[in-house]
Amino acid sequence: MKKIVILLIGVGVIVGLTFLAMDLSKTSKVSDMSLISFAVQDTASVDKISIYDNYFDRTFTVVRNEQGVWEDEDGNCVQQQIIQMMLETMTKITLKGYVPKSAMSNMKKQMMSRNKEVKIFQNGEWIKTWYVGHPTQDHMGTHMLLETPEKKSDNPVIMGMKGFYGILDPRFFTDPRKFACSELFSLKRNEIQKIQLINRVVPLESFEITKDGSSYKVTRKGQELENINKDNLLFYLNGFENIHYNQANYTLSPEDIKKMKSELPDYELNIESTSNDTYELDMYRRLDPEYSSDTTVYDKDYLWAVKQDGQVVRMQYYTVGPLIEGQTVFVDNYVNN
Repeated sequence: MKKIVILLIGVGVIVGLTFLAMDLSKTSKVSDMSLISFAVQDTASVDKISIYDNYFDRTFTVVRNEQGVWEDEDGNCVQQQIIQMMLETMTKITLKGYVPKSAMSNMKKQMMSRNKEVKIFQNGEWIKTWYVGHPTQDHMGTHMLLETPEKKSDNPVIMGMKGFYGILDPRFFTDPRKFACSELFSLKRNEIQKIQLINRVVPLESFEITKDGSSYKVTRKGQELENINKDNLLFYLNGFENIHYNQANYTLSPEDIKKMKSELPDYELNIESTSNDTYELDMYRRLDPEYSSDTTVYDKDYLWAVKQDGQVVRMQYYTVGPLIEGQTVFVDNYVNN
């Protein structure tokens, strides 16, 4: 009888240990899965993304406003396609592999020295943080760590993105210039009351267009110009919609900007709308970077522009050239010279 009792106890212990082992195994698998669960399935409820770059010690945060439009923390316009790119990454991110044990110690050190911390919020609540590190040697994966309210991973893993071949690090940045909306102004023809173009490079190509009832009057220094091609003039006035700059300033120093602004602009574009709003754009020719500093050769593709807020940006002649050279389109200069 005693042997039977001992046998039953032994069987019970074995069964208990088996269930415990199964439970621990299950828990381990859950933990392993939770440490690679980078993906965010419901990006429609993501309403805040905060990115910190420890190399530059700089943070940039975007939030979704009540209208569903993304903006920075101060309510400034940001490029929506950039945020959509980040949200797409959150949806399609996938595990590519694990870091070999032999490389783990070194990779941890690299992650500590340089990473981007991407905090993701849903409905106002923090749900997870990505630590985005170095690319793999083949540049087909990115070393990353995951943190959630429950735990933080100790070991980085290699992550990629479905349908994308490359690294994920460039998709997250903190430079506010890259986020800023590039639109300068956008006016339909019937919204334009007056256009003044001051051309100091070729003064005879300066002009002023004023809305006069249902028609327009074109003058230079107060004198009305003759031989206006009305169809071409309307075509010119239709060109003031969706005017964007090409790139923020990444080359001019504050001293360079101060020196440039101390001189009269090569071109001044002054716009007055029918609702009495005004817009001023000062433009300066840009020295061609392919030539030495002792040679005065101007860039044929780009020029510098000063926005109304004083910010200097780079513009393409392709965009603003037709607005500067409008007189060559709608005026016969042989008649007015």
